[in-house]
Amino acid sequence: MINIRHIFITSIAGIIISIGKVVDAVPAKLRVEEINSIAKQTTVLIAPRLTKGELKDLLNRKPVARWTVGSGVIIAKEGKTYYVLTVTHNFSQEQVSKDAEYGILTSDKKVHQVTKINDGRECTNRFLEAIKNKKVETALVRFGCFNNQEINGYDLAIVSFESKKNYPVATLGDANKLQEEDIVYISGWPKIEAEPKLKLDGNMQLDSEGKIICKDPVPERQRRLAWGPLKASIPVSEKDNGYGLYYTDYTRPGMSGGPVFNSGGEVVGIHGRGSTNKPICGQIYEPISNNNSSSKNQLEVENDSDPFNVFESENTRLKNEEQKKQGDFPGFPEFESQNNLENDSNQNKNNSTLDSDNTSKSIYDLQKMYSSAQNVNYSRKLIQAREMNLSFKLEAPSQRIIQSEITKVPQIKTPNVSRQIENYRSGNSDITILENPELMTQNQTPKSLENPELMTQNQRPESIDPNQTKEGGFEDPNDKIDNIYKLFSFDVENLGRDKPSGGDGSLLLD
Repeated sequence: MINIRHIFITSIAGIIISIGKVVDAVPAKLRVEEINSIAKQTTVLIAPRLTKGELKDLLNRKPVARWTVGSGVIIAKEGKTYYVLTVTHNFSQEQVSKDAEYGILTSDKKVHQVTKINDGRECTNRFLEAIKNKKVETALVRFGCFNNQEINGYDLAIVSFESKKNYPVATLGDANKLQEEDIVYISGWPKIEAEPKLKLDGNMQLDSEGKIICKDPVPERQRRLAWGPLKASIPVSEKDNGYGLYYTDYTRPGMSGGPVFNSGGEVVGIHGRGSTNKPICGQIYEPISNNNSSSKNQLEVENDSDPFNVFESENTRLKNEEQKKQGDFPGFPEFESQNNLENDSNQNKNNSTLDSDNTSKSIYDLQKMYSSAQNVNYSRKLIQAREMNLSFKLEAPSQRIIQSEITKVPQIKTPNVSRQIENYRSGNSDITILENPELMTQNQTPKSLENPELMTQNQRPESIDPNQTKEGGFEDPNDKIDNIYKLFSFDVENLGRDKPSGGDGSLLLD
């Protein structure tokens, strides 16, 4: 005889189990310290060897164009080989052609030698056509190239290293599921030598020619975690070197190639550019005003290989403004399958403020206001097009990974600076001062900050738990490098033995 009560209980239990599975399938929103734990384990530092001559020049504040410092994120492992996704401008054509020695610093503070980066490809505006259907047996696989301050193709690359160690692999998420105002988190290592040097009053120091002076060399570094709301997700285009995700600009120069995480700790992008309104040392300082909305005419790549010169890519306002206005953009030869790849990667129309027929002025506004990144969905398609059969991690980050490097994160000062920056970017304000309100003087303080006692609670600069704000950033005191210069003045013998180059206590950098 059928037991009705048993059937009912069994059915209810099945429904509960099914609901549980659905809930488990939705990535949980992680706290800042949990995101930071994942970032610490999966973010790597990429840099060429710093020679004695370059180190001497660096300490004497002379330009060191060839010593690029960048970040990356471990996205796959095949046997003993780890694959790091990064940006191509971390590898200049000069360094690639001479097969320069590179090192990759992992979370355990060990430097791993990159044995071969010379792919035999010249950097021309036909770079993508040259690599089509050609397999490259080198540690570096580029989807674009960087030469003479210009990027051709996509600002994306994969570099690999070998190790017997077991390093965490980052989970890749679906960037097309991002919605506007979703919070994204960027991990990377600031390149201090590429930042403006400030006076005590907060103003930037200028030389006799009116150029912004760079900060003094500092050997100690701390990895930075920055976050803010996604402002736009636009169709991927080679014309803009593949950049499609735009978010609040709390990044610093030197974070190029670092991962962009969603709130579930999954990688959805690869960071590479800061806003074009951000001051860069080495350039002529021109205050931003209502009558000079394009005072900074270069597209800032976060890790400019020569911070003493203005970076001008193939897509700068200086060279392409008129062409874009006229709809006459030169473009590049493409993969035969590229149109299909673009169509596939840009099907989600709900998360974008811009359609494909939007004016270039809208893109300029995004570049002026926000940092930007490569869309990881399109990155995967480019990798697959090169027939790189990598096993990506697609399941949500495990609790073991999330909890293994949890540390207390520092409180941050948040005077609601981001919105003020957006309001004042087209006005007569100093962006650097706005980003450092504690340095403001009475004459430099915007009207909204002139009378602190009249400020609302949300306007006052105060220390706050990072989990209580939608935007901000901090340098992780638990993830640092004691001496980046010593660490990357490595010798091949140490690298070959897979030993730390900087000794005990040497940590990461971007």
